[in-house]
Amino acid sequence: MVICPMRCFGSPIVWLGKFLRRAVMFAGVAIAGTPVWAAPALELGIDRSGLSMQPGPAQQKALEDIRGLGATWFRDGPSSGAARGVANFVELVRRAKQLQLKVLVNIVQVDSDYDGDLAANRCGWKAKPLSRINLTKFADRLRALFGAIRAAGVTIDAVEFGNEDDSDCYDADVPSGRAATSQELATWLRGYGKFLQAGAEVLHDQRYFPHAQIITFGIAHGSDVWDKPPHHLLNPAQVMARLRNVDGVNYLDNEKYHVDGYGTHIYAWPNDIAASVVDTLRSDREALGGAKPLWVTEWGFLDQKAFPNKRGQDVAQAVTEMLHAFEAVRSSVPLGPVMFYRYDVWLTDQAGKLLPTAHSLSEYTKAH
Repeated sequence: MVICPMRCFGSPIVWLGKFLRRAVMFAGVAIAGTPVWAAPALELGIDRSGLSMQPGPAQQKALEDIRGLGATWFRDGPSSGAARGVANFVELVRRAKQLQLKVLVNIVQVDSDYDGDLAANRCGWKAKPLSRINLTKFADRLRALFGAIRAAGVTIDAVEFGNEDDSDCYDADVPSGRAATSQELATWLRGYGKFLQAGAEVLHDQRYFPHAQIITFGIAHGSDVWDKPPHHLLNPAQVMARLRNVDGVNYLDNEKYHVDGYGTHIYAWPNDIAASVVDTLRSDREALGGAKPLWVTEWGFLDQKAFPNKRGQDVAQAVTEMLHAFEAVRSSVPLGPVMFYRYDVWLTDQAGKLLPTAHSLSEYTKAH
């Protein structure tokens, strides 16, 4: 769900600066003594944000395309907490489950979760600090959503609580234009921690989906090189790890729920694809540990104009390299599903015809 203009350029200087120091070879030979791409096949998912707001035939075609490409996961979230938004999303989940797709629901805060007026943010919508969310309204909205899905006789497989909350556009507790102070980090930690806790406890209520997996928000990895002054948390995976002890509360693992995976977003630098994937994932693992997998809830590229890249690769070839990089790193970094972002931007043209990029995903799933 990438919209942040500052981080959309990636961090080429960082990747180039690491190039000579990496112990990673991507000549098809080895990574730290392990054959390249010898790791088990990945679970592929595909995102189509806002699909529930599209007409029924458009929903059906998109989901059939996604399943036909070999994906086993579909990711999207409800457009609102209003009755129509809930009904539309329930219908979308029903269609996805009929095609035997696993469903990852992305839950973010909405305007109706707050009391009073919200200021505009630099990204063009209402600023939503998680420290100010009305948790009662939020929990009631989730009960209505999960109850409607249960009433329809369908299920969901996992919920990702939050989206890129290490950036100020998605969580206004992140300072805009400067690095966070210790006090501001503490406010951020309490805000996201209580949001995660409230959502997880509703999800695992016996009336709803006690066996659905709980995933933390996908880390945006704002660029320390290009996002100056910063609009993101520095070292966000390290900050997320601090959720294990906030005022004595472990918001990642406690007697009521356990987080099943850590969300992360991987948007590769087009001119050094494999290395940018591996470096980011290894950095996340070092910060968060290897006991739980990293769920790559968004991956892909940020600028279609970057292709062909300096190596002459088109988007389809770049996607294949990125998939191989995920396979390569999986022997040292535990990975959950990897979910391509997104169907209607990179995989189809304006007429809905599948692009070569889609066929690169299909060829990969057929081979694995």
